[in-house]
Amino acid sequence: MTFVYIKNAEDLIDNGATRKDKDARRSLLMAFDKALVSVDSYKVISSKLSSEEVFLGTSSIKVSSFDNAYVVGAGKAGSLMAKAVEDKIGDKIREGFVNAPVKTEKVVKLSKIKLNPAGHPIPDKGSLIGAKEILRIANKASERDLILALISGGGSTLMDYPMEGITLEDLREMNRLLVLSGADIREINSVRKHVSKIKGGRLVKAAYPATVVSLIISDVIGDPLDSIASGPTAPDETTFEDAWNVLENYSLIKKMPKSIIKTIKGGLEGKIPETPKPDDKVFDRVINVIVANNKRAIQAAERSLASMGYNALSLGARAQGEAQHIGKFLAGLAISISRDAIPISPPAAVILGGETTVTVTGQGIGGRNQELILGAVRSLSGLEGVALGSIGTDGIDGISDAAGAICDGYTLERALREKLKPENFLKDNDSHTFFSWLGDTIITGPTLTNVMDVMGLVILD
Repeated sequence: MTFVYIKNAEDLIDNGATRKDKDARRSLLMAFDKALVSVDSYKVISSKLSSEEVFLGTSSIKVSSFDNAYVVGAGKAGSLMAKAVEDKIGDKIREGFVNAPVKTEKVVKLSKIKLNPAGHPIPDKGSLIGAKEILRIANKASERDLILALISGGGSTLMDYPMEGITLEDLREMNRLLVLSGADIREINSVRKHVSKIKGGRLVKAAYPATVVSLIISDVIGDPLDSIASGPTAPDETTFEDAWNVLENYSLIKKMPKSIIKTIKGGLEGKIPETPKPDDKVFDRVINVIVANNKRAIQAAERSLASMGYNALSLGARAQGEAQHIGKFLAGLAISISRDAIPISPPAAVILGGETTVTVTGQGIGGRNQELILGAVRSLSGLEGVALGSIGTDGIDGISDAAGAICDGYTLERALREKLKPENFLKDNDSHTFFSWLGDTIITGPTLTNVMDVMGLVILD
């Protein structure tokens, strides 16, 4: 079997203590690899374009029917999405500007679309410079022009233009506090949208009356258009009051920069206009299309496992909650299948997707995928032929260089031999150190796509 994305697959397989453990690890890693292939950003965008048209499900739009075609966007998949567009309709593009994570702009060479390096997971000067350029393009577009917006996960920090009085340092601190608070992505984005001139449908407001077609790779549970990259091309159903409630619920009001508090209070008092809502005329000429999401990835993983002969069960694409708790749940499910053949009989495989959260209280290095697996290590102890893994489809888990981690029934034994106690590493949110020591971090490098996380377990007879 050939792995396309997972660079250290053979080493991870060799870490299995028995032949059955190795086989379980191999199957799960191959399913993860197939999941990543299914959401390849270049391929999914290419499938929506011909040399003349943009395909919108059962209909299409002819690019040549407009006076000018502009390309804008931001996200972790920005570079490959932009290349796919330029490869297909490059001769029809008047101007383009897309924000992509620093260094990923060097992966491809483009002539019509400018790739601008920007910061993630914390915004930088590139994030602001790019947002200003994107708004400039949007503002100059006329009623007879087409704007093709390329949106993917990470766009919230990669593309930002804050309200007056908010500095880049304030934005960075706001994002840091939100990410570490335990708030989910919708809650985080409700705050981000209300301190920005480009998020929450404000990009579309700037572009009106041009036609806007937004091709979106979703990194949010349920694919809500208003949350993906903070919804620059979608109506915003959250309000300044919602943003304030997030700060209040997570005890962030006293911690937030004063400029953030002042802006949100200004909105509550009616001094700053709300984000455009669903009935706003600016959305009359807007088409938003989801081209890839977590569901697509877990379906590919499920098909892969079924083709290997497993009784494959998908638990859907909506997993959420504290990472280590989800890990313990999956470990319990593995035990139930292994010992009781409930809810399915071995050889069995379970796949699910979504995005967990980590409430950070320690000083370690980690991420939600590695912490999820660390939470399962002790519970799985002693089971043979069982593998449990979790990966971030963007290839980056938290602040580590890993996509995720994998474990089996002998991981605890291996760890204790090295005097590594899982509970100590969980307490310090140091899952990356734990799995790096054991050689069980999953390494892909940046995948240039992002559809949240894929989790799975394999149980042999």
